[in-house]
Amino acid sequence: MNLFCFVGQIEELPVLKETPNGIKTASILMKIDRPFANSEGIYEQDHIQVEVWRGLAETVCDVCHAQDLIAVKGRVSSYQVERDGHVYRNYSFIAEKLDFLKK
Repeated sequence: MNLFCFVGQIEELPVLKETPNGIKTASILMKIDRPFANSEGIYEQDHIQVEVWRGLAETVCDVCHAQDLIAVKGRVSSYQVERDGHVYRNYSFIAEKLDFLKK
C-alpha cells in the first residue's frame, strides 16, 4: 500500500505551471506540526512539498491562500538519479485528494 496523509498549513501560494504536454501542475509547500516536543519542549515543524496535478492543481491555485489549513491524501513516488558514480533515491509526494479544513 502506497499512501500518505498530511494535515498542515499552506506556507507559500502555489503557482500553476504547465508541462510541455499541456498538463497543469503545481507544488504546495506545507508546514506540518510534529506530534511531539524536542528536548527543549518545543514542537518543531516539517516543511514538505506536495505535487498537485491536472484539475486539482487549477482548483488549488484558484482558491487557496497562505496559512489555509488543508488535509492531503496521496501517494509517494520514487526515482533514482546517478551523479558522480553514486545513485541517489529521491521521493515526491503526489496529492490525490485535498480538503480545506479552515478558511
